[in-house]
Amino acid sequence: MNDLLYNKKTAYVTLFLMVLISIFIIGGNDIRREQLRILDVMNGYNELGINVVDESQIILANSSNLLVVASRYVSTSGSRLVEMRQFGDPDAEEWENIFGRVDEFMPDVHQLIDELATLDIEPRSDEQLTEIEINIYQALRRIRLSGYNDAAHNFNRVLRNPYTGMIAAVRGISSFRTVGEW
Repeated sequence: MNDLLYNKKTAYVTLFLMVLISIFIIGGNDIRREQLRILDVMNGYNELGINVVDESQIILANSSNLLVVASRYVSTSGSRLVEMRQFGDPDAEEWENIFGRVDEFMPDVHQLIDELATLDIEPRSDEQLTEIEINIYQALRRIRLSGYNDAAHNFNRVLRNPYTGMIAAVRGISSFRTVGEW
């Protein structure tokens, strides 16, 4: 047994394993710390106080209102926006699902807003559409202002590195989904 401990090969293997394990522990802690920083930005625990999840829910709620007003003037039966009505309460969902829904429906929302801008709409509905459009674009502006998308892109870029990706996989750290980019 004593010979095994003084064997050069065993010493090199042991040293290599110790270095590898310490790199995984230190590297994993750094990645976890960065992940928590991005979650803080997403939840509004930063100097701006912009909660990206709440802003995404504002976008979804106003998009649903847009669909109601738009149904008076254009046929929305073939639009993917109709699928929005099938979803339940966005408060009960995970943030990844909310972000996914915003990204899925925003191109259709933009198209519908552009289409409604060319139509002759009664003044009351026009006021509602203007308010809805302002709410959607202001929420998108606040999301951009929060810096969440940039931080998420940078974090995801780091995870694409094979070394850090392997550490993240071992530590159970996943990439972030961005919201509101088209």
